[in-house]
Amino acid sequence: MAVYKKSIETKDKIITTASSLFYHQGYNATTIRDIARESGLSLSRLNYHFNSKADVAGMICKEFLKNLNRELFDQIPIKTNKILRDTIHIRTWIRIFLSHNQTMNFYYELACENILSAMLIESDHQHFIEQADFLKLNLDPQTLRMYAHIFVASLVQLIRAKKEGDLTVETEAIIEMCNVLHLKLLGLGQSELYTIIAEAKVYDSRIHYHLTDLSSIHLDYH
Repeated sequence: MAVYKKSIETKDKIITTASSLFYHQGYNATTIRDIARESGLSLSRLNYHFNSKADVAGMICKEFLKNLNRELFDQIPIKTNKILRDTIHIRTWIRIFLSHNQTMNFYYELACENILSAMLIESDHQHFIEQADFLKLNLDPQTLRMYAHIFVASLVQLIRAKKEGDLTVETEAIIEMCNVLHLKLLGLGQSELYTIIAEAKVYDSRIHYHLTDLSSIHLDYH
């Protein structure tokens, strides 16, 4: 038990250190040796826990999404409507990385390295499975995985286009498009999906965030 606890503590330390390094100096400018040195670990010890810098970045993405979800729904009083919850989650997440330079740079660098999609597919696939179950849709896992690929591919291309200046539309338009795509993939009709988006906007407008690294987040809801 003590060995397991020590291993978890070491992994957490690596994630916290890497999150700060990626935040302040960028993903591409940070080496795996930088992470090991700043964590106070040998390179071999770090590699025992993570095979590559990309693996560390993937865990940071997972931690951020988990922390965002916890912060959101500890404060927002929506407990049972899975579709509304996920619509708010998508809106908040996209707004953060499109409006926060360090987060946008991190996701952009991962997209350019062709590793962002793989990091997001599994969690999005699971979300689509849960959403289909909530809506009682008779859809097989492969169809839902295809939906996850469509949504993630669109999101990754939007990140690249926005960062490279090929897309100059306002952040709100990108968020709206992502909400519409997500809800249409779930088979919601025009009237129903815009009702959900309108309700999500009310909650979204009251959310304020604070970031100091790439894995943790603090939200205020007023």
